[in-house]
Amino acid sequence: MLTKTALKKLLKIDKIVIQKIYFEDCNGEELFIIRGRPSKREMNRCPICGKWCGRYDRTDRIKRWRSLDFGSTRVYIEAQSPRVNCPEHGVVTARVPWARHKSDFTYDFETAVTWFTLHATAQDVAEYFRIDWHTVGSIAKRVQKTLESQLPCRFDNLVKIGIDETSYKKGHKYMTVIVNHETGALIWAKKGHGKEILESFFEELTDKQRENIKLVSADGARWIKDCIEEYCPNAQRCVDPFHVVMWANEALDKVRNATVKEAQKDSASGKTVQGGKKNRKRAKRKI
Repeated sequence: MLTKTALKKLLKIDKIVIQKIYFEDCNGEELFIIRGRPSKREMNRCPICGKWCGRYDRTDRIKRWRSLDFGSTRVYIEAQSPRVNCPEHGVVTARVPWARHKSDFTYDFETAVTWFTLHATAQDVAEYFRIDWHTVGSIAKRVQKTLESQLPCRFDNLVKIGIDETSYKKGHKYMTVIVNHETGALIWAKKGHGKEILESFFEELTDKQRENIKLVSADGARWIKDCIEEYCPNAQRCVDPFHVVMWANEALDKVRNATVKEAQKDSASGKTVQGGKKNRKRAKRKI
């Protein structure tokens, strides 16, 4: 198998014409560079709509995209980066078949980084892939956007939803989250809490999507009740089990604290309950 063909299979790129392969020294680290260009049918295409466009300029500017490492060696794909004039999207940088628009990383690299973010902290992911900490979040957002465009709308077929608030970081910082009870999936989240935040969720839904909601679980906040009545006319509101248990425990704590205080008060005044010390003394005298 030819070296170029092997590289295409390893990088999972079949729409690239490899022109040159070489190593480059970068501050004592050896980089593996693959010089190439898109195949003829993939050249001069808009990165947004994918349509063929005329070139806007002819540039010798070379751009590099980070690919997955070969062992401990960092791998880059480099190619010319001309601009095209799209009738719909204007002047934009031409699309390449190995990376997303406005990205400095290949598809496989971004997929690997995003998968690792599900199992490790952003700091650990950044250290493992040798990238900047802030880059991890940008990569995950691009992959998320791509996946969402390929999947059905997460707001379709909503029948039973749950509304809750959760804290994050340190201090009193909250976000509102919405889950689909039938699938168990998180379908919406936004920083903050209150009526305005919840209203922004319902306003993202169409009239039909709101009418399809039949059940909403949440805590006992009045503003949640008002939002449900306004936006979900066919929905029935119920209190989620977590808050029911929490309120029951709080009620038990009040009864328990009141009982303890009453017992302490009786003890201080000399009163004892049946079976106490005084009753045991009286029983001994009778014997």
